[in-house]
Amino acid sequence: MAANWDALGDLANVAQLTGLDAIKLIGMIVKAATTARMHKKNCRQFALHLKLIGNLLEQLRISELKKYPETREPLEQLEDALRRSYVLISSCQDRSYLYLLAMGWNIVYQFRKAQTEIDRYLKLVPLIALVDNARVR
Repeated sequence: MAANWDALGDLANVAQLTGLDAIKLIGMIVKAATTARMHKKNCRQFALHLKLIGNLLEQLRISELKKYPETREPLEQLEDALRRSYVLISSCQDRSYLYLLAMGWNIVYQFRKAQTEIDRYLKLVPLIALVDNARVR
């Protein structure tokens, strides 16, 4: 029963982040990672990876790319993955020590899963840029 309430809380947190673009979400993740109480190393490594990605994404004019359906969908899926990642990082701040101790390996697995999902969408960025360049011509 408690797991159901945790899942509902996570859904509520994700819903609150709706409307934020990838750059803002990455900024929030980086900031939250600096105040993580548990899994600090994982949080900071994950945030460093995302900070590099965010610096590159800033150059893409994401708001411009989201005007067109063919480039909007993969960017929105990336943003969804970033929202879930923010909830994961936040869980390292909010949870009790005993909870994190019991869920330790699961959280490490969730970090790997989140990074793999984000990287999967990032592999589409060159194709998105190519589509955008073709449209501009």
